[in-house]
Amino acid sequence: MDTPKPRIYVVEDNYDIGLVLELFLNDEGFEVKLLPTAKDFNTAVKQELPDLFLLDVMLPDGNGIDLCHQIRKDPRSSGLPVLIMSAHANEGAVKTCEAEGFIAKPFDLFTLLDTIKQNLPD
Repeated sequence: MDTPKPRIYVVEDNYDIGLVLELFLNDEGFEVKLLPTAKDFNTAVKQELPDLFLLDVMLPDGNGIDLCHQIRKDPRSSGLPVLIMSAHANEGAVKTCEAEGFIAKPFDLFTLLDTIKQNLPD
């Protein structure tokens, strides 16, 4: 029996970045759900939870730091790893929501992959 692929929710409003992340992470053995807005994120987490969240800070209808706080407050998701990515925010802003990591844009895909793997349970 195949073990299930680790599931990642990628919250990213830039279509090109989201597409690259989705294709790359799928090729690396992950199941990726691409969510372009905070509203889409809220709908998705009500249905099921991922193994890891990858959140962009700047979204058209919210921001990833607020979503991170929301994840931490929800008992169902409070223990799940959160990675924040941004071209504008600094790492200090991310610490306020207790994310496991910060990825500055632009980023190297293999460095991102290593960070994801380090934060997933074995």
